[in-house]
Amino acid sequence: MDVSISAKHMDLTDSLKAYVEERLSRVNKYTDFNLNADIFLGVEKHRNHIHATIKGNGFYLNSEAEDPANMYKAIDLCVDKLEKQLRRGKYTYSDKKKGKELEREAIISSHRTLDKEINPN
Repeated sequence: MDVSISAKHMDLTDSLKAYVEERLSRVNKYTDFNLNADIFLGVEKHRNHIHATIKGNGFYLNSEAEDPANMYKAIDLCVDKLEKQLRRGKYTYSDKKKGKELEREAIISSHRTLDKEINPN
């Protein structure tokens, strides 16, 4: 999983980075795809806010969470939402075009094998 973490109005410490990557490893176990995660951490007035976007092979997951007391709790809430979305299959998925392209490639490859069997030259 490729993770990019950015922060706004706060210092991004190594412990926060490690904690986010550790928690996002839970999401990675539900898919076989290589996932790209964009995490935005921020503090607005007294609220700790996190926004996560995960992009996979044709699907997108979005989640936001905030907690006034603790950034770590906001991260937990956000990752729990992402995990629930993956388990339930509630994500934006667009694989229609890829399916037709794969079908077309399969037909073309089967015609090529038939041509080779008929004309071995």
